[in-house]
Amino acid sequence: MKVPRITAVEISEEGLFVAFDLASNPEFYSWRWLQDHSQDSSRYDNNTKQRKVDTFAIDPSVRGLQAAVVGDHVEVTWSDHSEPGQFPVRLLAEVAGLVDCQPSSFTDRPIPLAYDEVISSDPGLSAWLSDVARFGFGIVHDVPTSGDGAETLVRRVGYPRQTIFGDMWNLSSELTDHSDSAYSQSFLEPHTDGTYSHDAPGLQMFCCLEREGEGGESILVDGFAIAEQLRQTDQSSFDVLTKVEVKSHYVEPGIHLSAQRPLIRLNKAGGVEQISFNNYDRAPFRLPPGEEENFYAAYSKFHSLLNDRDSWTVLRLNPGDALLFDNWRMLHGRMEYVGKRVFIGCYHNREDFESRRRVLEQTTYATPA
Repeated sequence: MKVPRITAVEISEEGLFVAFDLASNPEFYSWRWLQDHSQDSSRYDNNTKQRKVDTFAIDPSVRGLQAAVVGDHVEVTWSDHSEPGQFPVRLLAEVAGLVDCQPSSFTDRPIPLAYDEVISSDPGLSAWLSDVARFGFGIVHDVPTSGDGAETLVRRVGYPRQTIFGDMWNLSSELTDHSDSAYSQSFLEPHTDGTYSHDAPGLQMFCCLEREGEGGESILVDGFAIAEQLRQTDQSSFDVLTKVEVKSHYVEPGIHLSAQRPLIRLNKAGGVEQISFNNYDRAPFRLPPGEEENFYAAYSKFHSLLNDRDSWTVLRLNPGDALLFDNWRMLHGRMEYVGKRVFIGCYHNREDFESRRRVLEQTTYATPA
């Protein structure tokens, strides 16, 4: 992820204006905020990455006297002559929302990486996870199909999430462990997993162990792109899907999970944060007549866009191929098949994926020496 460059800093009575090369207007940071977030040694513990400053004792009259860009941080001298403030450029850019990954287009797809590269080097792993952040998914070839090759790859990302399916689980039509359409040979429409969970899994991985027969290609659809299409073409339907909480459930002997949230969940800036769409697992719920009609119309429009095959990425995973994808962004499905198709799968928590990326990219804030 690219970090913007600071082109100018300017002091005012109320705070500091910082101009970035990737922003049209300067960003403003108040003196109180800067006092509270300085990473100088008197206010921040670089070892624990925890705040040392007493937020509640900050003197609101303290002002910055001078500010300058020094290497990879901004340095501020204070009117109370305390230790100069230190503010990493990345910190200032990140809280302003200027450090991000741009979603790819429908036609973009990542270049598969080699298993040995991902396992043996941090740059290789970082490249794989960066593919997931940029494209919504990443692919690894040549995973050993015997032994613990798949588990080694899984744990390279982070510990697998424990669910009703276990931490890692086999997926095949020959298994009868769970009463779920995934354990079949039929066509599966694109969907997200865990709509019945209050915290849907952030990432999902499939690794192909055995493959015989025809069909069974994996389908991926960029839900963020579909949502933006809907926003551009039918704002009212988009708005409906950001407000109506769709109830979902998973029911089998001894288990009854249930949760609800909007199909399109937005962040505070109005951007799409999460897609939750699984018509297989949608539970009964009722709306007032007018709202019900609007919901079904909007739900159908999203479904129609989702099933436009021009927006699909279709992949045939063969033995030794692993697919890692963002379950909050990408909808996945499967073509009908005959023969044998054995996968091993798992989920990852989103925060663990994000943590791994931050560590690999050395984005943990640190006070400059």
